[in-house]
Amino acid sequence: MKAISIGLTTLGVIMTSACNSTSSLNIVTATAEEPNLALGNSKHINQSSQLKVSAIAKRVSNNNPQLRAARLRIQEAQGQVVQSGRLSNPEIELDLRKNVRSSEGGLEVTFAQRFPITNRLRVEKKISNQQLSIAKEEIKVAQKALTAQAQELAIEILHNRQRATYLKKQSALLDEFADFIDSAAARGELSSLDANQAKVESATLKSHLARIQTRDAILLNKLKAYIGLHPDKPLVLSGRLPNATIPTTNLTLNNRPEYRAKLLEIEQAKQNIALQKAKRFEDVEGRLFTSVDREEDAPEGIETEGTIGAGVSIPLQFYNKNEGNIQSARAQAARVTSEKVALALEIQQQVATERAEMQSWIAQSKKLTQSLIPLADTNAQQLENAYRNGQTPFTSVLKARSQQLELQSQNLDNLEAFHKARVRYLAAIGREQSAL
Repeated sequence: MKAISIGLTTLGVIMTSACNSTSSLNIVTATAEEPNLALGNSKHINQSSQLKVSAIAKRVSNNNPQLRAARLRIQEAQGQVVQSGRLSNPEIELDLRKNVRSSEGGLEVTFAQRFPITNRLRVEKKISNQQLSIAKEEIKVAQKALTAQAQELAIEILHNRQRATYLKKQSALLDEFADFIDSAAARGELSSLDANQAKVESATLKSHLARIQTRDAILLNKLKAYIGLHPDKPLVLSGRLPNATIPTTNLTLNNRPEYRAKLLEIEQAKQNIALQKAKRFEDVEGRLFTSVDREEDAPEGIETEGTIGAGVSIPLQFYNKNEGNIQSARAQAARVTSEKVALALEIQQQVATERAEMQSWIAQSKKLTQSLIPLADTNAQQLENAYRNGQTPFTSVLKARSQQLELQSQNLDNLEAFHKARVRYLAAIGREQSAL
């Protein structure tokens, strides 16, 4: 008897013994979709040109394009949670048999389902839920880093403006002093060369001021990228920095999202060991089938017979017991645990470094503001008065002005470095509130 056997599964693949190659028949056609960029980013993008220092953290959180893209990882992880822990789809198989020389034939229908005999599905669901939690912590890590970088840019901008204000003041004083010397030179009391020297010094300060203003524009453009503001839109940064005081808040490791993520990775690695152990035992397949056959039974002729039954397929774990993947999972768990210890040490070192840096910068600033700057201001004023009375050369006045400018510049540099270290310190201890 020559028979043609046809099998049909719910996957929509038809196999025939008459075909020597895989068929490309498409029963269901899947279509591509345009990405929905609003997933996970329901908040409106604020394109306001006005930005307060205290609002930088919020603008970065809501508008930063990198963060908005990264939040889609949460949607990816949520999809994995939905998909994980599910049984494989059942299969239905149809077999038709027909004798080409007689009216004998039959039809058999088989329903098959594979079942795990371990807790593999529950473990897979746990792992995917842990991955979702890790994704959320990773977003917080990225947000914390981007916010700190944006705040450091704002600190530099505000301190540059303080430098510009001081330079304008010094330049105006030199211009006034040059006018005084010109008037005195016309009366034959002072040298006109001193007036020219004062004008040169004033022009030098104005040149420094122009560079600072250029730097201010560059930093504002960089800040636009952090808050998601279009490059063509203007940005006006306003507000004041907090007082230069060292925060009293101390480190708690669990406040750092990196550390929380690492703890979740450890738990996930432990569950992965269980998963690999569960995979030592492949799924068992259960089958239910029924068939109807027409057979010739002489001398009665063609008779119809029906059959029902059940079957089971049990894989034998003779050759593959998943030993390699179990060994790899154990090594991964050990590695992640070691990384947690290293991360804790790194965080503690970072916190200690930033605190020491703050202490150093604030100590230097206090020394300047409490003793050196007042002394330099007094000295410059006394020398200027002495010069007006013809008691000291003009070079002494210029040197005193230069010392004033240098000490003020050092103080602004110290305060800028302090505030940047303060931002990094508060980020290092995992503070949720804005550092500015």
